[in-house]
Amino acid sequence: MKRVVKIAGLGLAALVAVLVVVGFFLPRKWHVEQVVLVNAGPEHIYPLVSDLKEWPSWAAWNKDMDPEVKWEYGGPASGPGAWWSWNGPKMGRGKMTITKSEPGSGVWVDEMIETDKEVNAKGSLTWTTQGGGTQITWVDEGTLPPVIGGYFVGFIENMLANNFQTGLTKLKAAAEQRKGAAAAVQAEQEGTAVAAPVAAPATP
Repeated sequence: MKRVVKIAGLGLAALVAVLVVVGFFLPRKWHVEQVVLVNAGPEHIYPLVSDLKEWPSWAAWNKDMDPEVKWEYGGPASGPGAWWSWNGPKMGRGKMTITKSEPGSGVWVDEMIETDKEVNAKGSLTWTTQGGGTQITWVDEGTLPPVIGGYFVGFIENMLANNFQTGLTKLKAAAEQRKGAAAAVQAEQEGTAVAAPVAAPATP
């Protein structure tokens, strides 16, 4: 019996050693890219992305995902230097900081995710004119910790791809709604101007 246990222990140790060695050589960098075509201009998209307080209204990371999550915001109200941190049992602990933002082209962010080891990533939401609309491209990439990180690259990429597509679908709807609201206000203002009574000329 002792011999069997010893052999099993040696076999397990050998398996662990193999997994560790293989883990050192597995690619640990992830890269995710998702796109959506929006029937709205950058002026309707930018406010939803450059203000991090707007993200929970369209991004997949919200109270529905983690009802107990705690959020904090800091820095300027929007644009470079603005940051958003989260801490929850499902979303974990992390922080996102805007490093660059241009109304006509996009927003770039740095991300920090705290697990047993800190994971840093970079992402961007950029947009270009596409036909009569705007194409938004969401990119994110980072490197997982050594040894076990390589085993989870595929899982991370699939999870983020699904979350990004969910977020882009909601962002599209929100931007198009803003466009519609702006058009309604403009139409109302123009209608009011046209309907305004013209004063009759004074009688001499």
